[in-house]
Amino acid sequence: MPINIIYSDPGCVVINKPSGMPSHPLFSGGHFNSSNYGKLNALDEVCKLFPEISTISIDRAEKGLVHRLDTGTSGLLMFARNVTSYKFLRNAFSKGTVKKTYVALVEGIISKPITIHYPIAHHQKNQSKMIAITEKNKYFRGKPRCAITSIFPIYISPINNNWTFVRIAIHGGCRHQIRTHLSSIGHPIVGDVLYGARHTLEIDKFYLHAESIHLPCNERKIINSLITWGKNENT
Repeated sequence: MPINIIYSDPGCVVINKPSGMPSHPLFSGGHFNSSNYGKLNALDEVCKLFPEISTISIDRAEKGLVHRLDTGTSGLLMFARNVTSYKFLRNAFSKGTVKKTYVALVEGIISKPITIHYPIAHHQKNQSKMIAITEKNKYFRGKPRCAITSIFPIYISPINNNWTFVRIAIHGGCRHQIRTHLSSIGHPIVGDVLYGARHTLEIDKFYLHAESIHLPCNERKIINSLITWGKNENT
């Protein structure tokens, strides 16, 4: 799985992370495991190309990583190259001032824009899963977090006429936010069996791609159209 550098400047690096590659060396439970060092993950691979990233944070599992993507999600992933940029970018992502868009292939037909406002919390029993809190789903662990996900249909998939290619914008940044929200309205991402998908095209892959990042300090909008499924969409 190659690392494609999409953008770099003295403060940061943005790559196109392949689907199936972890953002950093964690095992499936979400806890740091030193035995995973040496295995292929985006953070370690980027540090080979930009060694300064490995010195940014004393946290060995983070280094210069400023946000994360799920292992099955492909697309734009950002790393800081110095401490000043790291603090600024982590703060911007934490406050939700970074604008991001995604594209996804979802089950079912979505014919008009939808905005989902359900709070998100940890699933009551499954530690690997999150849950959208609705009238039907009232049982959860921990404190719910506010999350807003907006879905914009683009076209019906030529692969399956009961799938829709959509563009997605999020406010917040909860774990599995897009996957959880889409599942909650009956439109799970194709291949995302954890969240109820019935269909897949490739084993252990779901069709969610981080398409763009727009930083508040920078008018440059980083667009990534390196998608190997569906039609490439440029904005």
